[in-house]
Amino acid sequence: MKCGFKSYTFDNYLNVSISIPRSAVRYTGKVRVQECIDNWVAPESMDKCGYKCSKCKAVDNMQKEFTFFRFPKVLVIHLKRFYNSTMRREKLGTMVSIPQTLDMTPYAKYSNHPSVKGAKNYQLYGMSHHSGTLNGGHYVGEVQNLDNG
Repeated sequence: MKCGFKSYTFDNYLNVSISIPRSAVRYTGKVRVQECIDNWVAPESMDKCGYKCSKCKAVDNMQKEFTFFRFPKVLVIHLKRFYNSTMRREKLGTMVSIPQTLDMTPYAKYSNHPSVKGAKNYQLYGMSHHSGTLNGGHYVGEVQNLDNG
């Protein structure tokens, strides 16, 4: 933070694991999937983490931020429905609304990769649900038939 140096790291992924914001759980009981993604990409301040800047070599606080550089043809979003803290564990029943078409371009603000142009039209065609409790249950999948809708 002191010298303004930026470091970039790229990770390949098969799915993106995104938490449901605690504010939605506490106050409304429902959230838009875009709010979950907004929460995931929001810059995170990492104070007193022991990070040593590779430019100025000072031990400093830093800020971490996730963004997308390249989008896959099929985007898999995993919503973290289980909450763990030192005091308790729970399954979140928060309703998550998903639009007919999801525009992911705002989440690639630093990228000029050609895949960003196609990231405006992600459409939901499958979901996996967990029914049960923290101690057991079943996963059920629903997938749209692409031949007849």
